[in-house]
Amino acid sequence: MILVWLWVGASGAFAATVSSPQTCRVGIYIAALRDLNLPEKQFSSDFYVWSVCPSEELQPLTSMKVLNVEDFHNFKAAFDSTLPRKDLPKWFYPKNNVYWSERKIRATLYQRWDVSNFPFDRHTLTIALEEPTKNASQFVYTPDFENSGYQPNMNLDGWEITHFKLVEQKVPYASTFGDPELTAPQDSYSRLVAAIDIKRVKFFSFFKLTIGVYIAFAVAMLSFFYDSDTVNLTSPRRAIYVGALFAALLNMRVQESVLGRTEDLTLVDQIHIAAILYIFGAGFISVYSRLMSESGQKQQAKWLDRQIFFRLFTGSFVVFNVVAIAYAIIVG
Repeated sequence: MILVWLWVGASGAFAATVSSPQTCRVGIYIAALRDLNLPEKQFSSDFYVWSVCPSEELQPLTSMKVLNVEDFHNFKAAFDSTLPRKDLPKWFYPKNNVYWSERKIRATLYQRWDVSNFPFDRHTLTIALEEPTKNASQFVYTPDFENSGYQPNMNLDGWEITHFKLVEQKVPYASTFGDPELTAPQDSYSRLVAAIDIKRVKFFSFFKLTIGVYIAFAVAMLSFFYDSDTVNLTSPRRAIYVGALFAALLNMRVQESVLGRTEDLTLVDQIHIAAILYIFGAGFISVYSRLMSESGQKQQAKWLDRQIFFRLFTGSFVVFNVVAIAYAIIVG
């Protein structure tokens, strides 16, 4: 009976050892965020990353991979080494000594910016670290929630940090990476992700991007106060439409240099497209007014232009802008 009990206990201990991966406490502290570049789809960051391990053999910082890197280099310093420390928080009790490593990294990272609701957009910047040499059955990160975070006095030039989160994920890959002993993908790898939520707090750039199209629309609406009985194509009313349409189209191209190329329909796109359609509509109204004038209804055409169409176009455009901007503010 005693032998059976010992065998069961030994088997359980062995199974626990096999099934429990090695781990180190790993944390991230964001020291700086800068160059939030929308057209290039990237941002830059300086951050500290550290590990606390129960044994000196574990060196997660030496094998750690920073994902989605455009360009980065490590700052080599005296603290970029493994040092023995007392385990005062008792993270790896009953061990008394642990091994602490720290490194500072500067990286330029890829970021897909969703500018659909610019300038009321909110984004989540991610810094992802992954263990590439050992799968999740062999090694996992244990997030150091207590000490991770960001420098509170960072100047983000028009942005504000609203939330910080650190999470450990186990990420599978749909490949054997050429291992001839594997017939199907089996491994997942431990990944530590720092997510920094930011929101825009300055909106003057929106004013600069839209002031041109709003002026073009206003000028086009003033054309309703011009007579439509001039036959030639260079009449003041038609010249206003052509100039306003050209200005709106040109201003629409400017936003790409600020927001970058995107397949999404942004708030700025909606405003420009609406203004262009309204200017086209005003041009068709001028043709209708011209036909009425030719049929001897000049006064009726003038009354429709100034009392009906001007108010209808202007009022509906204002309502559209209020609704579109309010939706962008809510959705963010």
